[in-house]
Parts: sequence; C-alpha cells; structure tokens
Amino acid sequence: MATAKEIKKHLNIALKEVGEINPWFDKNFNAWIFSHKNYPDVEYAGESSEEVIKNYPLYLRDFIEERLNDNLAAHIEKATKGHGGKREGAGRPKGSKKEAKKRVYLPKDVAEWFEQPSAIPQVRQLIAKEKH
Repeated sequence: MATAKEIKKHLNIALKEVGEINPWFDKNFNAWIFSHKNYPDVEYAGESSEEVIKNYPLYLRDFIEERLNDNLAAHIEKATKGHGGKREGAGRPKGSKKEAKKRVYLPKDVAEWFEQPSAIPQVRQLIAKEKH
C-alpha cells in the first residue's frame, strides 16, 4: 500500500512532467478534454475548461496510486515506441539492395521445381531468349 506522502511525491513529479493543463474543446464529444502523452491512460473530459483544469490532477492522482499499488494491467504499463518489437541493429542493413519480389501461386509440381537452386537462372535465360 502506497502512503499518502509517497503518492503526493509522485503526483508532484507527474504534474511537473505534464506542465500547464491546457484543455481543448472536442466538437465530436461536445466537451473540454485534456490528456498528456506521458500519461495516455489518464484523460479527463468536462463541461468547461476550468472543470478539466481542476479535476485532471485528481484523476492523475488516482492513476499514480493504482500504479504504486501494482493494480494496473500489464498492457497499460508496457512502454513501446510503436515499432512492434524492432530491436537496435535488427533487420537489413541500410543501403543494402534487395530484389523486388511478387507472390504467385503455381501448381505444386512447378513450385517444387522452382525450389531447386538452378531454377531461377534457367528461367531468366529463357526470358532473355524470348525478348530477343
């Protein structure tokens, strides 16, 4: 259980990260809304900008309390950069060239013939002869 002092300490840090609370009006919801990229799961909507400015810190406090008490789902705490598991240095090196490819469905016996190492050069020779 997080203490009130600990929650207040973390809330002050979070409010410094958030900075000034500037709500915007959303015409789709007909409400004033505020959220921050550092705390995307904490969002408040109200009838006036003053209400949002007043109540957003209360919602942020509840979120921090739940975080300190380990009551948040794993997907909420998971921080990603949106690269789907991309690792530093993974993948094809910059500047490397790769042949363009196209997926084609072939009869099984023809597809098995194409799996042979010498098949692609043979087909290219046939294509070159046809062009001339």
